[in-house]
Amino acid sequence: MYTTVSMEAAFFLTCMLAGIAAAFVYDILRISRRIVKAGTVAVNLEDILFFVAAALMLFYAAFLKNSGEIRWHGFLGGGTGVALYIFVVRNRVVDIGTALVKWTMKAFVTVVRICSFPLRILFKALKKPISVVAWYTGRSVRRAKRVVRQTRARVKVRAKNAVLVLRKK
Repeated sequence: MYTTVSMEAAFFLTCMLAGIAAAFVYDILRISRRIVKAGTVAVNLEDILFFVAAALMLFYAAFLKNSGEIRWHGFLGGGTGVALYIFVVRNRVVDIGTALVKWTMKAFVTVVRICSFPLRILFKALKKPISVVAWYTGRSVRRAKRVVRQTRARVKVRAKNAVLVLRKK
């Protein structure tokens, strides 16, 4: 079987790009782990799925450029791509990605607060009339009021947890 050096170089570069892509995907996992703290089982499952995906990417690169033949320079290209990515951009991608996700979450919370402001004013304005009607109507409305109070407490706890997650680095 006759192969040229240019075909082998293209295969090496394809494997190198696959290695860079695999390292980038792992950095996305690192960003998600910085934002949401996961348990050991979830982290191990993510790692297993990542390694399966990375192996499939490298084998797909071998299939595309080398007719499915696995050669040592393919593994060397993948390792070189990972090393190049790690030494050149890795921590910058994770730091910028984490900051971007946290900023997006803060912006979303701010937009929700701005949009819900008229509703909060309306609820405060209706609080007194509703309490008077509830006093007159008896138990069923008091039950409904208790449910609303419990729901409001749950929403406050979830909002506090979201703020705490945003403040963590």
